[in-house]
Amino acid sequence: MSVLAKDLLVLRALPKSDSGPRGALTEHLMREIARALISRGAA
Repeated sequence: MSVLAKDLLVLRALPKSDSGPRGALTEHLMREIARALISRGAA
């Protein structure tokens, strides 16, 4: 498993806060990592 894929799993495992969904930065990082994985053909 690539480092990016592992990072994505770590970010997805972060608990959502009591006040709502994950923070905007976490969501942004998840999208960017997913985009990088797709462009590399790893997903």
